Amino acid sequence: MSIRLVFLIFVIVIFAAGTGFLSYTQSTGIPLAQAYTDGNVVITQVTPAGSIPHHLNITNNGNEPINVQIGDVLISNSSQNLVIAQNETVNKNSSDIVSAYCIQPSQRAVPGVKLEVNGTSSNAVKQVIEGSNPNDLTNATSTQVQIFILTSGVNFYIYSGEPVAEVSNQSITYTKYRQLVTAASAALATRFNVSVNNIGNINQNQTSNSTDSVNGFLNWVKTNTGI
Repeated sequence: MSIRLVFLIFVIVIFAAGTGFLSYTQSTGIPLAQAYTDGNVVITQVTPAGSIPHHLNITNNGNEPINVQIGDVLISNSSQNLVIAQNETVNKNSSDIVSAYCIQPSQRAVPGVKLEVNGTSSNAVKQVIEGSNPNDLTNATSTQVQIFILTSGVNFYIYSGEPVAEVSNQSITYTKYRQLVTAASAALATRFNVSVNNIGNINQNQTSNSTDSVNGFLNWVKTNTGI
């Protein structure tokens, strides 16, 4: 086989891969962070403090779909910081309601507040969310408490902010809430193979890398080619 033929085959493969990856990217939409930077998305807090999960209204004013992903972080100076709890594509010039969990136990969510996009959560938080069921209150409450533990420690203060509102909304006692914290701590210890005392050592600084995009592309290829 001549060098010219090998080079031609190489060019064809690279072109096909690039075209396929572009098609994959376009089919899933642009990232939420990009849409926010471009000024094409408005994110509004819908539910009041104590809701599990919280609901957000995401309005896409742009001309491309927006790819909202588990782990996208939203912040506000006057409301609760949140992490997206579901993967969702918001079509152009439309709005969708998306679920999210709180990040800060000491803060309270305020309906109507506009939220800013601020990167992504740690992989530990993402893993907990991916294993949750936002549509089941018991499971979602456990997930919410686990996120509080990951972000604020096993001994986070339960007598302020969202925990107070959660106790009120669910008509439970603080004794019951402390039991939820104990159970959530045990669940985290099992999930990450650490002792309860070492939950604070779980790496909170891990971030997603290009492996996620490659895996997503491979899954797209399998879906569209039947390979």
